[in-house]
Amino acid sequence: MNILKKVCPICLLVSSTWIILLVLRYFGYSVPESLIAMLMGGSAVGISYVLTSKLGRETATSGLTAKYWKLVSIPIGFLAMWLLLHYMIDWFVLTAIAYLGLFIAFRGRTFVGSQGSTSGADNNKIKKIEHELENCC
Repeated sequence: MNILKKVCPICLLVSSTWIILLVLRYFGYSVPESLIAMLMGGSAVGISYVLTSKLGRETATSGLTAKYWKLVSIPIGFLAMWLLLHYMIDWFVLTAIAYLGLFIAFRGRTFVGSQGSTSGADNNKIKKIEHELENCC
């Protein structure tokens, strides 16, 4: 029960709501798909955000790993939620395994962002994208 103390109450409420709505929809109740999708998308972003803090010590010093993680993990999370919304369980499981594998690959890694051989214009574009991702969520 110690794990439940660390779960955000809002995240728990949102995730339990879409799970209940998804089950009701499965049993034939009329539940708006867009409502479930919106809640599931929030959970996908929330999971990516929480896992960002679990990437390792290098994230605190470079920040680039976290930015790239969000850039890649959120679309994969959306895909996983879409598959679950449409009851494609086998594809959902494969996507979840890929998501977990991606997290393991990112964990403890740092990526060279604006260092390296790029032109000044490219360097400014990269820095702008990094700044937008840093202030994203």
